[in-house]
Amino acid sequence: MPVFSSSKKKSHEYLCKIFTLDAELHFTIEATTKGNTIFSLVCQTIGLREYWYFGLKYFDKTSNEWNWLQLNHTIISQPIEISSNSTLFKTPDSPNLTDCFNPHLLRSPPTSSSVLNLSSPIINVGQQPLKGIIELYFVVKFYPEDITHEIIQDITRHLFYLQVKHDILNMDIYCPPDTAAHLASLSLQAKFGDYDQIESLSESLNLENEALLPLTCFQKIELSRSDWFDRIIALWRTHALLLREEAEISYLKHAQDLDMFGLSFFEISKMQGTNKSSSQQQIKSINQQQKQSDQALIAAELWLGIDSLGIRFYKKNKLRPEVFFSWCDVKSVTAHDKKIVLNLTSDKHATFAFYAAKSSVSKEILDLATGNHDLYMKRRQEQSIEIQQMKYFEEQQQKEKMRLFIQERKLRLQAEKQRDEIECKLTDYQQQMKEVHETLVKYQEATELLARKAHVNSEEARLQAAKALEIETQLERCKYEISRNEEEKRLYARQIHECEQVISTLVNDAIKNNSYYSCRCHEFYLLSSIIEQRYDKIEIIFILFFSFHSRKESDELKLEVAKWRVAEAAAREKLLAITQLNQSCAISNAPIHTQHNLVQSSSRTTTVSPPPYRPITKVQESNSTDERTHFIDKQAQLALQLQDLKNVIQSKKIEDQQTPLDKAYEENLAIGDNKYSTIQKARSGTALRRVATLQDL
Repeated sequence: MPVFSSSKKKSHEYLCKIFTLDAELHFTIEATTKGNTIFSLVCQTIGLREYWYFGLKYFDKTSNEWNWLQLNHTIISQPIEISSNSTLFKTPDSPNLTDCFNPHLLRSPPTSSSVLNLSSPIINVGQQPLKGIIELYFVVKFYPEDITHEIIQDITRHLFYLQVKHDILNMDIYCPPDTAAHLASLSLQAKFGDYDQIESLSESLNLENEALLPLTCFQKIELSRSDWFDRIIALWRTHALLLREEAEISYLKHAQDLDMFGLSFFEISKMQGTNKSSSQQQIKSINQQQKQSDQALIAAELWLGIDSLGIRFYKKNKLRPEVFFSWCDVKSVTAHDKKIVLNLTSDKHATFAFYAAKSSVSKEILDLATGNHDLYMKRRQEQSIEIQQMKYFEEQQQKEKMRLFIQERKLRLQAEKQRDEIECKLTDYQQQMKEVHETLVKYQEATELLARKAHVNSEEARLQAAKALEIETQLERCKYEISRNEEEKRLYARQIHECEQVISTLVNDAIKNNSYYSCRCHEFYLLSSIIEQRYDKIEIIFILFFSFHSRKESDELKLEVAKWRVAEAAAREKLLAITQLNQSCAISNAPIHTQHNLVQSSSRTTTVSPPPYRPITKVQESNSTDERTHFIDKQAQLALQLQDLKNVIQSKKIEDQQTPLDKAYEENLAIGDNKYSTIQKARSGTALRRVATLQDL
């Protein structure tokens, strides 16, 4: 069916934005365009032929939820939110889905900014303006049982890879930290190729801008971002020479083993009873109670999981199903309002009825169950001609790709061989240069050693000459000492003779001085007696004077007499001191005079100063040479195995941040259970027994 009608009466036109997992498509549609028309147009545009795995989603403006687009109805007839016409001329951006994003409804919001505009092929001058904008999302709706073998086209595999990767990063699929790191290394290999080639480029790779791990890995494990990146790079190195297609297939293969892979979860409430009639009666009673009350939702008791293998019921957590029904065990699934009835093939009375929160949820459960059941049955039938043609075409393409890859690999190996040869030649040249350099260094060391020996010999000759000069100097000093001793003997004899003469002269002078001092003392005594006689006469005169003069004048005369007496006593003491001083000077002048004569006689003799002393200094030769040791630190990057990473994560995990899913995963790991063993246990027993188990939950 064409997208645009060719009738004369044209309806309103809308701009339809289709967000795929890695691109954004723009179409101009009419109000009468159906969902299957736009869906087939998107598949043709991106070259997708395995269309049965995908679907279109929209945001329901009435219930504020994400719903699947009904392909057999017109797009406008469904409750799709239509944006205003004012945003038509703005640059289209990826929508912000964080406010109304429901993980199990829309698993992967668009992240790419690539846009493809497809306008109407019929252009009229009087064309009506676009009425609004419709946003639809092209996402995965159904999953295959074996994703690595059932998918045929590369575009299908790539879309599944993007979907699963986004679900893991958004934590819609529980992934343990060690598996998340392994998947992150595979995603880097799929996007960038070999790490060694990226490292050889001039531009450095910044892993901070890449979405590699879920946010919970940084919260639950006590490892920094740089430590995580180092471990991811170490795992990335182990994927060398892996093509993009092979890396994506390996990513999907490991992700398929996760417990929540490909599952759509819904909260349900069970109802009592095992047969169909009793369940219908209970449905009527419950409907009456709901009509009387204003409660819109039903308290959730169980989780319902639908995937390509069957239907699962969970009670404690979403990792261990309590009951599992394969699609071969399910006869039909019916839905009426909020009630869903599961009919099994083993017995007509083996039914199980449960309730969804809303009627729209029950319709979605029915849609997913019907689609997965049809695909399950189709996989067990003979392949159609279309699928056979697709497989043949893909095989031819794979052969052509492999041929080109082998050819490119041969060219690459040749180039690497030439590079290795050039590197070998370069290493040989470097080795030769190293040998020449070592020889040159040896010659330089030999010349330095010879120069050092010549220097040592010259030093020894200089020391021998200095030693001979010192011996000559000592000999001259000895001769000088001998001559000086003889001169001193003659000088001492002369000084002794002069001292004897001085002593005799001093003795004569002392005798003369003693006679002179005795005469002077006699004169002093005579003078003092005369002065005393005069004092007596003066006193007599004073007495006579006092008798004739006043008392005042007599006092003045008494004072004058007292002063004369004091002066007389001072003169006597001074005279005695002078006499004693002359006697002591006569005695002490003798040695001073002799010493003065000795100094004068020694100054007359000519003195010869001895030559300076020059000690012998010995130079110790150091034969130790500086040894240069070069230590080459070779950092060998060992590829970290997953078991080592598990041990590190086990030792670094934060117990307070562990979620119930983490604890459930640890319990399954402790008892040795995995996704397939838990399914096998949940499927054990007959259908009636499993229904009874559901009733008892």
